[in-house]
Amino acid sequence: MMSKIEDEFKKAEMYQLLKYPKLSGCIRDGVLYPEAYKESPLKMMIILKEPFDEWDEITQSPVGGDFCFEDVTNNLEAEYSKGLNRTWLKVAAMAYAIKNNTEYTEDLSLEQVREGLSCICWINLSKTPWKNQSDIKDINYLARVADWEPVVKCQLESTDFNLIFYGYTWDCSMLNPIEPKNRWDYTKVKDKQDYNYSSATGKKYGIQIFHYQGSNKIIVNGYHPEFGNSACWQTGFIQNYINKYGL
Repeated sequence: MMSKIEDEFKKAEMYQLLKYPKLSGCIRDGVLYPEAYKESPLKMMIILKEPFDEWDEITQSPVGGDFCFEDVTNNLEAEYSKGLNRTWLKVAAMAYAIKNNTEYTEDLSLEQVREGLSCICWINLSKTPWKNQSDIKDINYLARVADWEPVVKCQLESTDFNLIFYGYTWDCSMLNPIEPKNRWDYTKVKDKQDYNYSSATGKKYGIQIFHYQGSNKIIVNGYHPEFGNSACWQTGFIQNYINKYGL
């Protein structure tokens, strides 16, 4: 299956380079540490929109994607030293807290970050880095999602997980995350547990958590982990759900 993912990735990347000639390349993602992931009691799939960070206006290519598979797996110590303000490190903190049922904190050691990442499969719906924040109302973004759908489908089919977390991506793809060969209508999902958070300014946020059709697969419809301090309070909600209903 890994060779099939790679074949589909190469085809999609080639098409992207034809559509966007100045683009230097696309971002690979997936399971960061396959052997550790296989043995982990928590297998957490993160579904985000696309790689986004600094941008080179001349080449129309990313200077440094917020998530880069090679950076994380090959240069974790160097990436860790840059600080815990990047999305993938917030995700590591979420996974570490959920796996160990401890309070969320970004004050993690290198080994704790590595443990958190060992639970993670990271999927961008579009693997084409882009200058602007992606928007589900943007037909150009949705076209990129469609271009990458064969790759995402293979990733979903080939990766075991017991918790899937959507960060602002719930309505960006109609692929059923549990049964990728089928489409689904997320608006018709039943038995969702609603969790609500009020910020210090009084603004309210809500997420939904549920087991998929009575299975052991948990789906979270949440916010992007880098959105304010959402990684912290969303982690607490997920832990509350798991403690009540099981993983």
